[in-house]
Amino acid sequence: MVGCAAEGQSPEPTTTSTLEQDATVCGVGPTVKGIDVSYYQGTINWSSVKADGVQYAFIRVSDGTGFIDPKFETYWSQSRAAGVLHGAYQFFRPGQDPIAQADLLLSKIGGKLAADDLPPVVDVEASDGLTAAQIQPKLKQWIDHVTAALGRPPIIYTGFYFWRDSVGAPDYTSSPLWHAQYTTATCPNIAPPWADWHFWQFTSSGAVAGISGNVDVDRWNGDMTALKAFLGPAGSCGDGTCGAGESSLSCEADCGPCGTIAAAGGVIDDGDACFEPGGPLASMRNVADAGEDGDLVWTHTTDDVAEANFGAWHLIFEEAGRYKLEVYTDAKYAQSKQAKYVVEAGAASQDVMLDQTASDGWQTLGEFDFDQGGSQWIRLGDNTGEPLASNVQLVFDAVRVTRIDTGSGSGDGSGSDDGGMSPSDPGGCSAASGSSAGSLAFVLVGLVAGLRRRRSE
Repeated sequence: MVGCAAEGQSPEPTTTSTLEQDATVCGVGPTVKGIDVSYYQGTINWSSVKADGVQYAFIRVSDGTGFIDPKFETYWSQSRAAGVLHGAYQFFRPGQDPIAQADLLLSKIGGKLAADDLPPVVDVEASDGLTAAQIQPKLKQWIDHVTAALGRPPIIYTGFYFWRDSVGAPDYTSSPLWHAQYTTATCPNIAPPWADWHFWQFTSSGAVAGISGNVDVDRWNGDMTALKAFLGPAGSCGDGTCGAGESSLSCEADCGPCGTIAAAGGVIDDGDACFEPGGPLASMRNVADAGEDGDLVWTHTTDDVAEANFGAWHLIFEEAGRYKLEVYTDAKYAQSKQAKYVVEAGAASQDVMLDQTASDGWQTLGEFDFDQGGSQWIRLGDNTGEPLASNVQLVFDAVRVTRIDTGSGSGDGSGSDDGGMSPSDPGGCSAASGSSAGSLAFVLVGLVAGLRRRRSE
């Protein structure tokens, strides 16, 4: 990182295998320029940095516990004074005490996040001669300790090859990804099992006004509004503010609904804001050659007692009424013969067993009485009872909701087959405000994206 070759990590090849191409994730739209710095950058004129379009900076606290960056305090105060958003990062040494390292970082930022601070970063690019099995628990200790102290997970900075080959690609995707890859490609090739990236360090030889010599330059995956929503301590649902870590799905009270189903009914597709994919994202496959609207998500079934992956369609109704529910099952991918859909309608919960292979298209779950408003859903878990070894594919695709009783919005009560969501979102649920790339993540706009990657110190 920070304008010089990363310790323990050589530049990654520019060619990619089929496996790597499967992890190529493009940004969701606009990006925001940032930098990351250490004492290597010497004296920085932060006003000039800001004038050159840099909106945020990651500043190194230390290399493990053995070297405290002598420029941290200066950069930390001067960046804030110049109006540059900032966050702290620590070069992680798996050969050293992870809690001591985490406490050092926390002490440098005052033990809490200010409203305009980025979450701290653990810089994962050195093995210190340890194996992946030895590195993983130490890194998790660092992450858990910082998360407990700050109320939200830290960012992980790493590269495709190092995370996969040296760390073993553990599922730490609760932490946002800062991806390192020096390439002219427009879409980075990110580490498994992340489905999306929040930041991308795309060069170590950038030129920025106010800094002599090369500097690492980064992109935030989203616009400035989304970046500001990502700042600060974790939000508290119910405080009236859609804060960091909150979304329309996790806190409708603060962030607003993901979308509203019109009185006549509508369609919620797997790419809409009201669809929630859950569990390890590496196990959720998005395809663009099948499905009701040309895409769908699938995973393998298991015979485990508890689900690992799931899909949930959140239902928020403009009007109470009786509605028919249908799900789309494309024969190209749908293989489960005992998919269990759990329908939460009003105050009642009902399980509906469905053979996804029975129809190439729409299948009916039944008719249900729904209340006005939210807190209602359809949920489908991967623990269908069909063993993982059988490689049975379970599909999550579109849900169609059709009004069947006579209501103010249903006309003759025949319902609608062509949507019927609020005008702001003719395809399903209207988008909610919240964080970028994030917000999560999810909104996992990363599931439908393209991908590629690398990093250094």
